[in-house]
Amino acid sequence: MIENLFEEELGERKIFRDMSILSPHYVPPELPHRDNEIREVTRIIAPTLRREKPNNLFIYGKTGTGKTCVVKYVIRKLEEFVKNPEKNLENVIVKVVYMNCKIRNTKYQVLLKTLEDNALNDPSLSNIPLADRHDGSLKGMDPVDLYERLFRVVETNDMILIIILDEIDQVKKELNDLLYILPRINDELTSGSVSIIGISNDMRVKKRLDPRSRSTLCEEEMIFKPYNAIQLMTILRQRIKDGFHPDTVREGAVRRIAAFAAQDGDARYALRLLQKAGEIARSEGRDTVDIEEVGKAKELVEKDIMAEAISTLPEHQQIVIYSVASLALTGGMYKRLTGVSDNDLFTGEVYEAYERNCKILNTQPRTMRQFSEYLNELEMLGFITMRMSGKGQRGTTRFIRLGYPPEDIKQIVKQSLGLE
Repeated sequence: MIENLFEEELGERKIFRDMSILSPHYVPPELPHRDNEIREVTRIIAPTLRREKPNNLFIYGKTGTGKTCVVKYVIRKLEEFVKNPEKNLENVIVKVVYMNCKIRNTKYQVLLKTLEDNALNDPSLSNIPLADRHDGSLKGMDPVDLYERLFRVVETNDMILIIILDEIDQVKKELNDLLYILPRINDELTSGSVSIIGISNDMRVKKRLDPRSRSTLCEEEMIFKPYNAIQLMTILRQRIKDGFHPDTVREGAVRRIAAFAAQDGDARYALRLLQKAGEIARSEGRDTVDIEEVGKAKELVEKDIMAEAISTLPEHQQIVIYSVASLALTGGMYKRLTGVSDNDLFTGEVYEAYERNCKILNTQPRTMRQFSEYLNELEMLGFITMRMSGKGQRGTTRFIRLGYPPEDIKQIVKQSLGLE
């Protein structure tokens, strides 16, 4: 009967014990296959416990290589140490502010988040940034005033402040200023210090900095290598043990997921596949997760990843990839000229389609130079591939080819931008 729906739902065999264990934000008690990285991050930030400023640290690596997890793991150990009076004999005050720059992607937003964070507004501290702000917000305040509040709370409390900027490459504007002013505050402080840990999957982020900012940073660098299939299986089994009920995930499913994820060494992708396979098994009323569910999960997860990646692109990059997809469906000029059933498109015709779509959206098209930069970024993300024209073709141009089904791309961008 309908009134027993919840009883029936709860009474059915569960696949999952605790789904939060599968979250990319979960930091387990132990991190397999990252001992060397943990020791290195610990070495770099350990000077905080001697009241010394640690070096700024930049960590690079592909998505799902454990960068954020390792940093959060070491910070957790650091905070445990600091809170223990038997270990922290010097009573060092260490505060950590974490933020994802995909959300806070300007200098102002980074400063605002830092000052409004609970870590800097601990009631035990003096001169906390929100002391005179009854609404709990500093929004609208001049950047100079924000800087002064940061200076005061750090110096007054002799604080070692570590600011973790995850996906720091997403700070598209004012990155130079941000990475200049934060380290420079140490030149004025007579007590306490501010350090940065930047995390990125784009090693080109440093090239965007001018010499002034690079010289100010004085940073150390680490590169995280992708996981292999055996390492991924260890990670999967660890999460299965805590996240699933016993004997619900077959060994074949674990091996299949590890094989898929090992192509890029991506543990985050592996865990996403595992969770989706479990959800499929649960929705279909199965008691176990096997390779069949993994196959179905892969198809759904790939679509989800593509949709997320495209919908978070800047508007003009979305218009560009939509233009490529539209031409790929109708057949570009190269196909018409050669009669070859090929998906290659001329750069010029894509730019013309981009201009038309900008007009539909009542937005000003960017210059050809900026358009070329959008193409380079889309290629780096794997949405398109490009090649230079070969011999026998007049002039030199770039050919563009879409890396995903054009129908899917168009549908995602339509929903995101309201095209057509």
